[in-house]
Amino acid sequence: MKELLFGQIANAQVPLTPRQLSEDNQCPLETVQAALDALAAEGRIAATRKGGWAIPESIGLCAARIVFQRNGTPMAQPVKGGPSLRVEYGDSERCMPDDLALVRPLADHCLLNAILKRGRDRFAAYVRIERKPVKTVGKRSQEVKVIASAIPCDVRIPYDVVLTGDLGALQNDQIALLGIDRYPQANRPIYASVLRLLGEEESLPTLLRAVAEDQGFATEPARSVLEASENMPDAVREADMIGREDLRGLLTFTIDGATAKDFDDAVSIERTEKGWRLGVHIADVSHYVRPSDAIDRDAYERGTSLYLPGLTVPMLPECLSNSLCSLMPDVDRLALSLFMDIEEGKVIDHQLVESVIHSHARLTYEAANRLFEGGETDIPDDVAEALMQMRTLSRILREVRYARGAIDLEIDEPEFVLDETGQPEDILLQPRGEAERIIEDFMLAANETVAALARNTELPFVYRVHEAPDPKKLMGLEALLSGLDLYVHIGPTPHPGVLQGVLEQVRAHPARDVIRHTLLRALKKARYAERPLGHYAMALKDYCHFTSPIRRYPDLTVHRMLKLLIQGRVEEAARWSGRMADISDDCSLRENAAVNAERQADGIMMAAWMSRHIGEAFDGVVSSVTGWGLYVALANGAEGLVHISHLDDYFEYDKDRSQLTGTATGVTFRLGDRVRVKAVQANVPLGEINFELLPPVESEETAGTQQA
Repeated sequence: MKELLFGQIANAQVPLTPRQLSEDNQCPLETVQAALDALAAEGRIAATRKGGWAIPESIGLCAARIVFQRNGTPMAQPVKGGPSLRVEYGDSERCMPDDLALVRPLADHCLLNAILKRGRDRFAAYVRIERKPVKTVGKRSQEVKVIASAIPCDVRIPYDVVLTGDLGALQNDQIALLGIDRYPQANRPIYASVLRLLGEEESLPTLLRAVAEDQGFATEPARSVLEASENMPDAVREADMIGREDLRGLLTFTIDGATAKDFDDAVSIERTEKGWRLGVHIADVSHYVRPSDAIDRDAYERGTSLYLPGLTVPMLPECLSNSLCSLMPDVDRLALSLFMDIEEGKVIDHQLVESVIHSHARLTYEAANRLFEGGETDIPDDVAEALMQMRTLSRILREVRYARGAIDLEIDEPEFVLDETGQPEDILLQPRGEAERIIEDFMLAANETVAALARNTELPFVYRVHEAPDPKKLMGLEALLSGLDLYVHIGPTPHPGVLQGVLEQVRAHPARDVIRHTLLRALKKARYAERPLGHYAMALKDYCHFTSPIRRYPDLTVHRMLKLLIQGRVEEAARWSGRMADISDDCSLRENAAVNAERQADGIMMAAWMSRHIGEAFDGVVSSVTGWGLYVALANGAEGLVHISHLDDYFEYDKDRSQLTGTATGVTFRLGDRVRVKAVQANVPLGEINFELLPPVESEETAGTQQA
């Protein structure tokens, strides 16, 4: 009904009323109104002043997601694409981060028309308690008035907060999770009550829990999930194996990081006459998590597992993620097994089956890489032989991928070494080794293969899509490169191989890491979609996420659809068609929330590490140039600001060339310049680091570099 009404409204020349739609479709008015309300909540239709319904764009409105800048300025990002616009308010409602709203775009801003759906109903905040004695007429003793307020941990929430409800247990210097009772309005604060205390505000683990909760990742499981977990079996039962391919005799094993606990994927390999038969075996989470049960509802709300330094917030309860669904060694586990026959780096045939496997080994990336480097390991001989074959196949797959023009950014992620209290002792940037690349190459092949299967069979599906970059951002990338004396023609619609060529060209450039990050920002964000729109960065027509159902909801959905296909339940699969767009959109939002949380947490941990090194000197590279100063990145990934007021000259900012130039000295700072800095301040809760510039230490390496 919902899609039928949307089609009629979209094709109508004038707004349609609920009564018209009810009569035209011979459907009860209440049913029509419920469908219209659902469409309006999604921002797909809007009400007119005369009670009709129309497409928002036809009456000068558009649906937009609200994001806030760090200074508290609300910005509207149109759902259908386009530039972000500053939001101006009317007389009443005020936005919160992640709200879905209808706005009226104007020349350089937009007017808030209506808030369709609130993005959050809770947030973490610093508790502030003030107790004032109050004199009461006719009484000898004074009463104490408790004034309770809070400051949001998320600096993007610019509103005052008044706490209501039971305040007896609250103290200063605590962080609490608050539930919103009344959203902010003009000249009125947020009214909120305490849901639970998260801990002391000086505690790093508490700050990380606050980051997770702020982005919608509950750090404590719901009671309904705990109750459902109690009914899960401890091991795979004989009844669960009926009708499955028995692969327990096949040599399979997992390769993961040393601290991993949830093993989504195992691999196997067999030599064939003309190539290899590669097996990718993925945990069959969908056997235990059924649509709309308590665990499924909670997993959908989370959308993904969250991995912060020292804090993991799993999508599924631990009885599944770390036990029953995890492909641990020496135990039977249910899986979806994809076998790919590969010749000359291309999948020429495949077979997808429901299976039961028995992993023969749990390998770490570190151990596998030692084997490849000729070091000592305790890896069994048959597994080591399989690994050597996998390395050969992986390299062939990679060559084919690069030959078609896929982009490889190779951006190393920071890894924090924590002490027993959760404090960061060190920050490491771990490059990918051969073992990491093997698993990446095999998972990419599996994801492409099942996505092509879904498209060819017209299966309702959640695809992973990545659209072509914005031509304006590519022009900015060209300007940046020319400012670094790298003259490369990219053009408005380049093949991804052109961008990979840029990365190859700058591999030895001192600003290579800055260029990689700038190129990444020029690309659009990958997202989930119900249609196969292709993946630009990987130069693929078909792609999805299939290999991590323990930690990603889209993968779980993909498994459900594939199993319906395998079992021949095509009609049942077709009934999911109307849900795929919503699942894709919601999962994209949850992924963005996880990325934001991880970025915030990394900033907090880097600032915490730097707080132990105030006054120390570091060598770094200018990673960003703005009108207010230079951002300098250290070798371990920590980044801080040298404010323009701390530079010994008046500097003018050239936005087009991303550089600052001193008017008196002529000294110029631009991206990639090597500089020496001193740490002067670290704001841990905000994840901010401040540097001062130092004279460079002269050496063969620094001679000839920019000085100030």
